[in-house]
Amino acid sequence: MNYDTIVAPATPYGIGGIAVVRLSGPQSLLIVNKLINNNDLRLKLKPRHATLVNLQDENSVAIDESIVTFFETPNSYTGEDLIEISCHGSPVVVDKIISTCCHFGARIADPGEFTKRAFINGKMDLVQAEAVASLIHSQSVESSQLNLRLLHGELSTKLNNLRQKLIDAVSMVEFELDISEDELQPDLNSHVLAIVAEQSQQIHELLSSYKQARMLNHGALVVIAGPPNVGKSTLLNTLSETDRAITSNLPGTTRDTIDVPLLLDGVPINLVDTAGIRQTVEELEQKGVNRTFNYLKKADLIILVHDPGEVETLYYNYPKNVPIIKIMNKVDLLTKTELDSIQTSHSKQLLISAKTGFNIKLLKQQIKTSLRISSSLSDNITITTSRQQRALKQCFNNINTTIELLNSQRSAYELISIELREALDAIGAILGKTTPDDILNNIFNQFCVGK
Repeated sequence: MNYDTIVAPATPYGIGGIAVVRLSGPQSLLIVNKLINNNDLRLKLKPRHATLVNLQDENSVAIDESIVTFFETPNSYTGEDLIEISCHGSPVVVDKIISTCCHFGARIADPGEFTKRAFINGKMDLVQAEAVASLIHSQSVESSQLNLRLLHGELSTKLNNLRQKLIDAVSMVEFELDISEDELQPDLNSHVLAIVAEQSQQIHELLSSYKQARMLNHGALVVIAGPPNVGKSTLLNTLSETDRAITSNLPGTTRDTIDVPLLLDGVPINLVDTAGIRQTVEELEQKGVNRTFNYLKKADLIILVHDPGEVETLYYNYPKNVPIIKIMNKVDLLTKTELDSIQTSHSKQLLISAKTGFNIKLLKQQIKTSLRISSSLSDNITITTSRQQRALKQCFNNINTTIELLNSQRSAYELISIELREALDAIGAILGKTTPDDILNNIFNQFCVGK
């Protein structure tokens, strides 16, 4: 397939020691040759060799002294002729090189277009392409390790093995439908059932891993909630070791949500302080309370804060599927006798002092436990995007319907074949084998320009 030649900076905009400009497409070598100011080097760039050159614009005015590296098709990131120009890191120099390349016939690349061409040219599948974007935006070492493993094809290998098993199953079923004229193949039901049951279990494990992978890549949403003036803002400051939230003895200080990012054992967390929940007629405060409710619906974990000995009287029904850590704050105000009494009567609640740091280490441990954070989180093979999750859920449903049909008194092999083929289509959509163009465009538009 013929493409035009694209150009874009591969390094972030700004001043630095080195910047990289990347070209890809059939005219890459020709365009760079026009940029080179030394006639002896024209058409003599060796693949995978770095060459020091002087660059000039269309008027033969010097641009920069740069290093040029040529990657010849198909042995390049995109599978096309690809050239990387390492120049001095001035935005003026970078812009001039790009504008000159465009004058000589290139065009500015769309976001993600280099990776999209790599996908189209068979250099990677869609799972690996999505891993590229996730790796670029990794917020922790653990996240980068996970996405690097996906880029190397570990999830793709698992999905392709799963896909091959389903192909084997549907082949058995369709042989029975189309070719076999005798009685049923011996033990056909049990053979197909064994295959699909195994794949159902593997898919269930992948689906179960999604939440942890999502938190590793995008961060877990941990919401601090409770009545006014119970120390929620102080707790945010203490957990994040910042002075991000204003604290006061007056109730209702926090009118809007305040979020602070932090890392907890390599997992990024978005810690959110919210307006105190109470019945109010004051319009501005009610808007803050409404925002609190919205965050609670999206939370991965809720930290519910009360004063010592207070019984929960909030009128809000918290989400049933979200773990909640109930804590009593301000125990530094209690006498030892009062503290012992409350520990006995409220044994299921964690007693802390956000002000002094009492039991904050234990609270962090409970947060890790509730979010199922472990040091081995990045060692698992996981799905990482909502697109992958939706497609795998569809595949899971098709396979489970197949199992129900196989377990029925009279197996309807025409229906079994349909379900298995739809399961295959779902896996094909994850890998990019049967993905519509609009979905592809949406995926690659999320990339940065130059990648």
